[in-house]
Amino acid sequence: MKLSLHLDIPGMRPFDLEMRRRLWWQICTLDVRIAEDFGGEPFILEPSLHAELPLNINDTSLDPDISELPSPQPGRSEMLFSLVRFEVSNFARRIAFSDRFCQSNGYPMLNEEQKCQSVDQFRERIEKQYLSYCHKAVPLDYITVKSSRLILAKLKLAACKPRANQNHGIPLRANYRKACEEVLEHVHVLRRYSKGRRWLWLFQTYVEWDVLAYLLLDICISLSLPPSSEPLTVPWDVIDESYNHWKNSPDVYRDRRWANIEKLRSQALFVIEKAQNTTPAPQTNPSCSAQRQSNAMLGTTVAVQQQYETSPDATSSQRTATTAESIQTPLYLEPMESNAQTQQSRIINLQISESNNSADQAPQMWTLAEAASAEEVQVPADTTDLPGAGTVCEWSSYLIERYWEVAGQGYDSSNA
Repeated sequence: MKLSLHLDIPGMRPFDLEMRRRLWWQICTLDVRIAEDFGGEPFILEPSLHAELPLNINDTSLDPDISELPSPQPGRSEMLFSLVRFEVSNFARRIAFSDRFCQSNGYPMLNEEQKCQSVDQFRERIEKQYLSYCHKAVPLDYITVKSSRLILAKLKLAACKPRANQNHGIPLRANYRKACEEVLEHVHVLRRYSKGRRWLWLFQTYVEWDVLAYLLLDICISLSLPPSSEPLTVPWDVIDESYNHWKNSPDVYRDRRWANIEKLRSQALFVIEKAQNTTPAPQTNPSCSAQRQSNAMLGTTVAVQQQYETSPDATSSQRTATTAESIQTPLYLEPMESNAQTQQSRIINLQISESNNSADQAPQMWTLAEAASAEEVQVPADTTDLPGAGTVCEWSSYLIERYWEVAGQGYDSSNA
C-alpha cells in the first residue's frame, strides 16, 4: 500500500500507470487465490480497489514515451488471458466468501439462489466480452476458455454447497450434483489437452476434495433409498479419472483427507456392485460391449452411453458443428455446452429395484464427506515447534512425525 499501486495517480506517465495497474490486479488475484486455498478471506478490501483494470491492448501499443494511453481494443489481445483472470477473481470476492466479508466490503448479501443467478449473469458477460473471441486452434485461448469455465463452475459449487444441518438421508440437490460433475469434466478436459501442458501449473494444485467427496456420498445415499423407477446416473469415468490422478501424488496421498476419499469410494463401489447384482439385465448397446467387458472394476454389465465432446486435438472430420453455428461463432471455441456434452465420459444408469439397506450409514458417510472436503488443518507453530537455544530437541510430536515421514521416503528412494 505504501507504493500506492491501488491508486491511479494523476499526472503519472501513461506507461507507468498501465504497468502499475497490471501489477496491482495480479496482487489482488493472488490475494483471492490464497484465501481460497487456505480457507480464509482476502486481505485486500474493496475501498482499496481504486485502480482501473488494465487495458485490453497488445504490448506493442505501449511505450515509455507515449503521451496518452491507447484506446482498448475489442477482441483478442495479449492481455485477454490476464484480464479474464482479474475479472473472475474480483467477482469471486462477492460469491466465495463469508457474509461478514461481504458486509465489510459493502457487497450485497445474496442468498444461494441469487448467487447462482449472479454467476450465470457474470458468465454470460465474460463469454460475450472475452471468450467469444478465443480461437479454438490457439492453445492459450483454449486454456483461457476452459479454465475460466472451471473457475465459474467452482464458484457455483461454493454458492450451493450442502449445509451442515441438511437431512443426511436425502441425496444432494440436482444443482449441486450438476456443478460437481461440471467441475470434474472441465478438469478432465484440461488434463487431457496435451497442447496446454505448459499452463497446467496454474490449476494443478487444485485438488477436487469437495467434488469427489460429495459425488461419492451422493452415490452411496441414492443407492440406499427405497426402490425407484428413475435410474441413477453415475458419471463414473470422470470420478475415477480424478481419483486415479490424485492417488499417485505423494502430497495428496499423505494428506489426512485422502483416507476419507478412499473410504467413500470403497463404499460407493460396494453399493454400485450391490445395485447391479439386484438389477435385471438392461438392454445393452453392442458398440459398447467390448469396453464394458474390459472394465473389471464395474464387474457386471450396465447400460452405458458414450457421449463425446469435440477434442481440441480431433480431426476436422470428427467435428460436427452446423454451418449456422460456424457463421455465428467463427472464432468461438464452442457454445456454452451442457453438462452432458462436456467431455467423453461413461454414464452408468442403475435401476434401483431394491434398497441396499444402508441408510443407517448415511450420517457416517456425511461425516467422511465433510472431513474430506474441509480445508486442510494448518497446525499452528508455537514455541514448542521451534528449535531451542540449547541441545534439547523442542519440536512437537507432529513435526517429528512429519520429519520421519519425509526422511523415510528419501531413504527408500535412495535404496531403490
